[in-house]
Amino acid sequence: YEMRFVTGVQTCALPIFDLKALRMVGTLQGASGSLFALVEDDTGGIHRVRTGNYMGQNYGRIVGVSETRIELIEIVPNGRGGWVERPRSLTLEEGAG
Repeated sequence: YEMRFVTGVQTCALPIFDLKALRMVGTLQGASGSLFALVEDDTGGIHRVRTGNYMGQNYGRIVGVSETRIELIEIVPNGRGGWVERPRSLTLEEGAG
């Protein structure tokens, strides 16, 4: 797996946070019908994310957003000098919103 970095595509500050420091707290539906997830960072900031955005320190690309879950694929070292994709998810915090 070859790492390629694309500049100018990130629309929020979530890649600077460890995924463990982020929690899904709700969703919003855009005027076009697209679904956005609301994610809180460990400083109390709220971020709006959608499919295609990145979050977490392991280059996690969001591949799906639902009313209760954010699905993402992280790129992590495989221990042999290469990289591997790892699926992760954040679920809506109970009692959030």
